[in-house]
Amino acid sequence: MADFMTSTHRVKWIFSPQQLVEKYKAANQRAKQILEKYGATLMEVDVDGSLSYPEPQMTAKDTGEKHSRTKPLSIEEEQCIRVFYENKLQEVCNNFRFPHKIQATALIYFKRFYLQWSVMEHQPKHIMLTCIYAACKIEENHVSAEELGKGISQDHQMILNNEMIVYQSLEFDLIVYAPYRSVEGFINDMEEFCNAGDDQLQMLKTLQETARLEVDKMMLTDAPLLFPPGQLALAALGNSNALHKVVDFD
Repeated sequence: MADFMTSTHRVKWIFSPQQLVEKYKAANQRAKQILEKYGATLMEVDVDGSLSYPEPQMTAKDTGEKHSRTKPLSIEEEQCIRVFYENKLQEVCNNFRFPHKIQATALIYFKRFYLQWSVMEHQPKHIMLTCIYAACKIEENHVSAEELGKGISQDHQMILNNEMIVYQSLEFDLIVYAPYRSVEGFINDMEEFCNAGDDQLQMLKTLQETARLEVDKMMLTDAPLLFPPGQLALAALGNSNALHKVVDFD
């Protein structure tokens, strides 16, 4: 079984709050510079992952006038857009009835991708769908790009075009650890420790279900980039237990 403590997830993809701020700032600043130079920011992506910057299509005078009207997104605006598409990602996964592990893997891929890039450089809707497709592959729940695209009325070629740039941006670190499995593990430990009977088992099941909803909320924040999944699972169980009063954690 893979071990989180020796994983690339722990070694490379858990950050301090300041590190996250610096990464978001760097991506935002680069996109602003591209806008200033080219008058546009969205990059063209080929299937092999190669990128091309926007082609300037105006004279210097026209470009100056265009720049005066085109304003780049702020870091805060980018965050709002990311959260919007993370919510959409959850909706798509729910509509396809994908397991929680696929939804969680896709969300973590999406978050990691936009540590490297600005939403001004790569269309979030395209990256969102590509992350879902990649998560289905790594979690061995095969769904073709055609099926995924058809299910949400999108051109599947867009998913295939962005697949390699997503892998490259993730540095090919495709094994991720989500809090859902840790929640399940903690519940199993509690069942054994308490020698739970039928009534207690039902209460622990309720505790687990609410904790999963708490994790769903956490996955829409920066928490998965700041804390190990075990800590997030404990926090979710603590919030759930505060509601149901099943276990005395003190």
